[in-house]
Amino acid sequence: MSAPASLGLDPTRAVDPAGYAMSGRAPHAAVRPETREELAEALRAATRDGLGVVPWGGGVALSREPAPARFDVALDLRGLNRVVEYESDDLTLTAECGVTLETLRATLAARGQELPLEAAEAWGATLGGVLGANASGARRLALGAPRDRVLGARYALGDGTLARSGGKVVKNVAGYGIHRLLCGSRGGLAVIVEASLKLLPAPAARVAMVYGLEPARVADEAGWARVPRLMPAALTVIGHAAADLNPVLATRAPFTLVVGFEGEPPDVEHQCELVHDLLGAARVRVTGESAVQLWQALADLEELQGARLTLTTSANTPAALAALGDDPVLARAVFHAACGRLHLFPPAERAQELAGRLAAQGFALIDARGAGTIEPAIPPQLAVQAMRRQIRAALDPARRFALAGD
Repeated sequence: MSAPASLGLDPTRAVDPAGYAMSGRAPHAAVRPETREELAEALRAATRDGLGVVPWGGGVALSREPAPARFDVALDLRGLNRVVEYESDDLTLTAECGVTLETLRATLAARGQELPLEAAEAWGATLGGVLGANASGARRLALGAPRDRVLGARYALGDGTLARSGGKVVKNVAGYGIHRLLCGSRGGLAVIVEASLKLLPAPAARVAMVYGLEPARVADEAGWARVPRLMPAALTVIGHAAADLNPVLATRAPFTLVVGFEGEPPDVEHQCELVHDLLGAARVRVTGESAVQLWQALADLEELQGARLTLTTSANTPAALAALGDDPVLARAVFHAACGRLHLFPPAERAQELAGRLAAQGFALIDARGAGTIEPAIPPQLAVQAMRRQIRAALDPARRFALAGD
């Protein structure tokens, strides 16, 4: 079914659908509402016309995803990009879903505060997209996931109903945590319109140290035993083909290690000295804003081209990569060891084999892109599947959101 160009909105809200292609396939129409009321009207029109809708933020990840079967309308949310309320004394911020992480970071940096969210390509990644993906980078253990930071949200259901969950400050959060349920729903349950978040004071000191590592050093489990006790903000191992994409990370070794600390200057310096005792002098050491840029570079590596498997493990040292031996797939691996999050970029035909092999070594698959359907090592329980269907039936009874599948 063809979609009307403006979907019930002012014709100026219609935008070129060619800019919203998913894996090369564009929708029939795309619209960019500029208020929550316009967003609701667009969803009501989509429900009336039986159209499948994909909420669209910066398109950082979506453009690489396979298009859903019903890709009728891209709902571009970047027109909703205001900072609604910023209470620096309370360390809280409320913003609309279309504002970028880069914009929010600049706003907070002026007050010495930090938004504890990370995602690839922060210049384009939107708040709604980061929450919808529950995205995080190398500092996930230190900062928590987005669902740990969100206090409340306004959202639109598939039929255009506007609703709210949670509050703007910690003491006002009550009732069902729908706002947390939407984190990680990937645009399949509702559209996040605006969100309220807990902030952090910016740390007084940041240091990142870069090392080149040989495979035997990566696999040395006993040698890494001391590192988690140091509580690094980041501990990431990168295969050489991925590391070579960034001149700071390129080491001419099979693997690059980034270890970083944040906090009070004496504590950070003490931890850096302990790492020096363990690994020797770093090839590169950066501080302050340069360390922030390096954290962003690590997040950017999570969005390399091609098929991607994202897995998690309770093993939180580089030695966990020994599960893959000398497999060539490690050349493009990005392993945030501190939080046990592994990103692999294998040939699509190897995805199932690798997922099964790593499952036997304690890795759980949490996302697969461009690799077809991956059969989980442990099928979801029937009760869990039934609960998912009930949640979707409650939030999107007309099945407007195409990314949820059928």
